[in-house]
Amino acid sequence: MSINSVSRRTSVINAGPAVLLAALILIVIAPDKCLASDRFIALVYHDITVKSNVPEDLTPDELTRHFAFLKANGYHPISVSDIAAAAAGKKSLPEKAILLTFDDAYLSFYKIVYPALKLYGYPAVLSVVTSWTEGKNHPDGLHKEKKFMSWDMIKEVASSGLVTVASHSDDLHTYVHSNPHGNIEPASSTFAFDRRSQTYEAEERYRKRIRADMEMSVSVLQKKLGVKPNVYTWPYGAYNLQAIEEGKKAGFSMFLTTDSGFSDIRHPDRINRYYAQNMPKWLPRVAEELKQGIVNPTQIRAVQIDLDKIVKSESYKESDRNLGKCLDRLSSLGVNTVIVQAFNDSEGTGNVSALYFSNSALPVDMDFLSHAINRIKARGMQAFVWMPALAFELPSRENNEALWVRELKDGKVRIAESSYKRLSPFDERSLAISRAIFRDLAAYVNFDGILFQDDAYLTEKEDYHPAAAIAFRKAFGTDLTPTALSNEAVKKKWTTMKIAALNGYLSALIETVKTYRPTVKTARNICSEVVVDPGTEALFAQDLTSFLKNYDYTVIMASPGKIDSKPKARKWMSAMFDRVKKKNGTNKTIFKVQAYDWEKKSWIEESTLREQLLYLLALGARHVAYYPDGVIEDRPIIDSIAPIVSGQEYIEGIRRH
Repeated sequence: MSINSVSRRTSVINAGPAVLLAALILIVIAPDKCLASDRFIALVYHDITVKSNVPEDLTPDELTRHFAFLKANGYHPISVSDIAAAAAGKKSLPEKAILLTFDDAYLSFYKIVYPALKLYGYPAVLSVVTSWTEGKNHPDGLHKEKKFMSWDMIKEVASSGLVTVASHSDDLHTYVHSNPHGNIEPASSTFAFDRRSQTYEAEERYRKRIRADMEMSVSVLQKKLGVKPNVYTWPYGAYNLQAIEEGKKAGFSMFLTTDSGFSDIRHPDRINRYYAQNMPKWLPRVAEELKQGIVNPTQIRAVQIDLDKIVKSESYKESDRNLGKCLDRLSSLGVNTVIVQAFNDSEGTGNVSALYFSNSALPVDMDFLSHAINRIKARGMQAFVWMPALAFELPSRENNEALWVRELKDGKVRIAESSYKRLSPFDERSLAISRAIFRDLAAYVNFDGILFQDDAYLTEKEDYHPAAAIAFRKAFGTDLTPTALSNEAVKKKWTTMKIAALNGYLSALIETVKTYRPTVKTARNICSEVVVDPGTEALFAQDLTSFLKNYDYTVIMASPGKIDSKPKARKWMSAMFDRVKKKNGTNKTIFKVQAYDWEKKSWIEESTLREQLLYLLALGARHVAYYPDGVIEDRPIIDSIAPIVSGQEYIEGIRRH
């Protein structure tokens, strides 16, 4: 496949959160591996009640079994002050250190949990929603009948020496409108959409709103308890770096999330917590899984969709109707991951001049991406956005001509004629534009991960952009010319520099995104030639090693393309998989197959699609996907492909309070 045949059609994927069971299994596995003294595990509990209304409720017997299990297996519950002392170098955490936290200050904490803590001598954190305790607001839905502790009760447990009281906000346990279509997202991490003015909340206004609520909760807790809290627990686990900054200004030094993974004393602003839930036969299942061993339980089963096929610019109603059909189809397929096109490419060139989200750099076809992502996530699937990194066609022709990648042809430097018109990664102005686009994407759309499409490449004859030429002269002390590149050592180093320029560019975009979406996963498409034949790295300025190192997932178009012979096709796929395996990259690689033949303008037979996916799985692939999905055409046929791509059992449901 030549570089000119590498189109936007080869983009895909990402992966997502760990299964709850696997997360809990980690708790059991950890002790046998002797946790380092700077790491610990944290659990979050909610209401303890005989009658369970919601998944996070535990019965008193279950809580007792948990505590007994911790004691019998040598765990050491620690306090907030223990963590602070360890961070200051005053003491070390014990092995098997675990932080117990209880959110919302339900009455059951005082009646059931507190006596158990005293019995075992376990410290804990109690997170209080001050407006709920004050009786000014109350949770709705299944939580509306919950009963809460009184201030006298909270003061008593806070004075015991066992319980640290944290703020769980004053009134941020709520949702705000997140787009023009009426969807809602957690107030603590969302730039609210004002339906009257049809505008998004400015960052300064958002910061003030978050800070004001935090300061209100501090004021109430200080007044009622006589102690100023320094621990903050994010409502619904929703936060961003702006909110953390405002929290620090309000006096908080530790922040509790619902992210998975070990916690580290060096990062008190991101304390991860495993979500304890009511799971039948939890301990036997954990013991069995422990015997078998756990290796990255989340197996991606993904499909990539073109929003171009769904959005009709002239009609929101028709667009939403198409989205409904898409959602029904996705549910029937049973995929656990959906990759959604974030840009308009109805002409199929891959050169992006309009987007499906509000932004300051390019025209907006329809502000629809946020709505689509919201609806996909509401159905229990992970939602990822698919975006170019460089292939932007700006409104200003002058800017395009100044910033696009250059090539040398027939002795002349000109704008590159490759399939993508790309901003040069060597020019700081390019990065500023891309960062602005990705800032708005992350600020206004609540996605789980991002896939960079296959436009982040440079051929051997690219980049002769003036900014690249300056970098070349600085590195080699001579002008960028074919004569200079005839030196193999120089050529090799220049390829390395181009790879580094692309990687650095994407790294900056990821940094921007994670300012607003700290937990997103990253994925990047790599040209399959580079995987199969490492000697082609210079042709694309890509290399598998750096991909596996820099991104959570590397995505490979694994279809053999024009190879007609089944044995030859399998040999090609096997060689590709073996190359990934030798790099220890199978847990971080998503193998994607092609469902549509753009040259023949026809859908690939389901039997071929099935055969390729099953062969990849037989080789040992952990993550698979296909693209595109025929939302309108109902192709591939659901009954034919669903048994292979169904994977919702691998993904943890979102239950954060």
